[in-house]
Amino acid sequence: MTRLDYEALLAGLPDAVLGVDEGLRIVLWNPAAEALLGRSARRTLGRALKDVFPPETSLIRHLGDTLATGESRSESEAVVEGVDGRPAHVSIVTAPLAGRSGAVTAAVAVLRDVTRLRQLEAEMRRGETLAAAGQIAIGLAHEIRNPLGAIRGAVQLLKRELGDEARWGEYIEVLLTEVDRVNRIIEMLLDVGRPVTLRPVPLNVHQLLERVALMSEEIAAQRAVQLVRRYDPSMSPILADEDRMLQVFHNLVRNAIEAMPRGGRLTLVTRLSMDPLFAKMDLGRGLKSMAEVQVMDEGEGIPEATRAKLFTPFFTTKTGGLGLGLALCHRIVEEHQGTIQITSEPGKGTAVSCFLPIAR
Repeated sequence: MTRLDYEALLAGLPDAVLGVDEGLRIVLWNPAAEALLGRSARRTLGRALKDVFPPETSLIRHLGDTLATGESRSESEAVVEGVDGRPAHVSIVTAPLAGRSGAVTAAVAVLRDVTRLRQLEAEMRRGETLAAAGQIAIGLAHEIRNPLGAIRGAVQLLKRELGDEARWGEYIEVLLTEVDRVNRIIEMLLDVGRPVTLRPVPLNVHQLLERVALMSEEIAAQRAVQLVRRYDPSMSPILADEDRMLQVFHNLVRNAIEAMPRGGRLTLVTRLSMDPLFAKMDLGRGLKSMAEVQVMDEGEGIPEATRAKLFTPFFTTKTGGLGLGLALCHRIVEEHQGTIQITSEPGKGTAVSCFLPIAR
């Protein structure tokens, strides 16, 4: 192979490759390294590795060990900071490069981005957790329903016996209202636990979002929240159940409005998914393109530790909330053979993305 061939090979690799000389100065930095770490080769080549990464970074330690011992080093999961301080979760493999004399004169490191893999693993764990919680919820709901039905029947009989006696009427109405509220909670529990019955048809996602926006206009105005649309006019119809997707989008829009008590912009985005993990998904009949519907707010954001629990039934950050809304959204999107993801930056806001199959 000519040198040009090697350069083309390195440029085409999907993994980040960087090389250092004996003095740990950077001599190689391929395009994938530029994309992963946010630093251009022009500004990186020739610089000391410790001037590009913090000295305690495991990447520096592994490359130093490889230069000193002539042996490869590996780590299945490490964190390397990008130029903006954004952490990149990577696997690291280092290897020595020997000169004509046989002495080690350089070393290379291959960094593979495992962020997407971790996201996929988290999605699988989340689905398993929801399924287990759903089975418990179904069992509890059925056990509660029987005595609750008996209580409601007894209260109705009591109301009939007492007639219009005002002294007891108010208490009876409270009892009936609260029994009905518990029944609604049970229905939500059952929705989370049991398979969602869908009637998928081709739907114009923009029309769905506009219906949700219309329903949310009043509460948005009360909180000084401005609705912004960033729709892709060429977006194809999605294959979905109309009532269920309205339920999902309404829940997400309401959450976004409530996340901005001092006002702000709520942005609705539609586009053909370009996400490497969710652009195309195999739904059993070959790869299918996915649409991305995103709801973004300008609230305080959500800490990473909290984001990991948001789809767990009964976990809520709201006073008086049940913690079933997002769990049900996850369930509905999952039944559509799609997925839902949350990204957030504390102090700047949150974006919830639903990836749903295109109808064609």
